Amino acid sequence: MLYRVKQFLRAITAKLTEDDYRFINFYLNERERQLFYSLSKSEQYHSINVARCVLQTSIKEGCYDIILIKAALLHDIGKIDSGLNPITKSIMVILDKIFSQKLKKLKRIKFIRAYYDHPKIALDYLGNKKNYLAFLIENHHNYNINDRKLKLLQRADCKN
Repeated sequence: MLYRVKQFLRAITAKLTEDDYRFINFYLNERERQLFYSLSKSEQYHSINVARCVLQTSIKEGCYDIILIKAALLHDIGKIDSGLNPITKSIMVILDKIFSQKLKKLKRIKFIRAYYDHPKIALDYLGNKKNYLAFLIENHHNYNINDRKLKLLQRADCKN
């Protein structure tokens, strides 16, 4: 619970630094940066934290891959223009714990659909390409796949 409170406070106070902008420019091309900057500031901040965690861990574990860092930065692009913000996301986290199955029936509501389906929605933004970047983003909430780099991304996403 305390983790969620900290996460909420970080989200509402999120600000990018010059170092963050350099990091983004190093790893993302122009089109990818456009997608990244279409995310809310809180999602950008979250994604940078995930990417930095992925970077450190992948170097330590000997599996550094630029595609993995790109995936960490872009993993939540399915939330672009979703109506999810720190408040609606917090509400969804609480309601999901209580009414998960009932909420999933309300996916016609934009922010509910984005909460549950943002990995699949992201494929539209990626142009439905079938490559490793798309695989990582599409499956970042699928814990049944045994892929070393995907597991690393999932751990970093859960931590941040």
